Amino acid sequence: MIALLKILQVILMASVKYFFTIPYALLIGLDFKQTLLYVTLGGIAGFFFFYYLSGFISGMMDRIRPLVCRYLPNFVRAEYHALCNFVSKYKSKKVFSRKSRFIVNFRNRFGLWGILIASPIVLSIPVGAYLLNRYYSNHKFVYPYMVLSILSWSAVFSTLALIFPHLVA
Repeated sequence: MIALLKILQVILMASVKYFFTIPYALLIGLDFKQTLLYVTLGGIAGFFFFYYLSGFISGMMDRIRPLVCRYLPNFVRAEYHALCNFVSKYKSKKVFSRKSRFIVNFRNRFGLWGILIASPIVLSIPVGAYLLNRYYSNHKFVYPYMVLSILSWSAVFSTLALIFPHLVA
């Protein structure tokens, strides 16, 4: 029962932050083959889960926003005019946060391949899945490319483990 909970914990952790899961799985007592299998499985399952979840949430927001804006009082609608696509006589300048600037710059600079390569390691699986759904949902090879990226990072980690076996043991 404890082994099953460890495996489930590794799969769930890998679905969110892939890079930190391999050392964690080794620390809690899984052997290296189990670690690679469950971390890879968790990364792929996490990608599909967050890809479809972000699409569902975006679709729901598109459906709910007009309903909410219809029943908002005018002073609230004027305050949050960007939310309700409210046209005011004073155009406000878009305000970007540090996070949104990073995402836009990352997408413009590296594109699809940058998101695919960086998602499991630099970005997290949920952020990568959201960006792929948001910007590249019409690309027909998004799923196989992301699965290939996760498998490639698993191969890189296993190669590093073969080269430096004292780090794994």
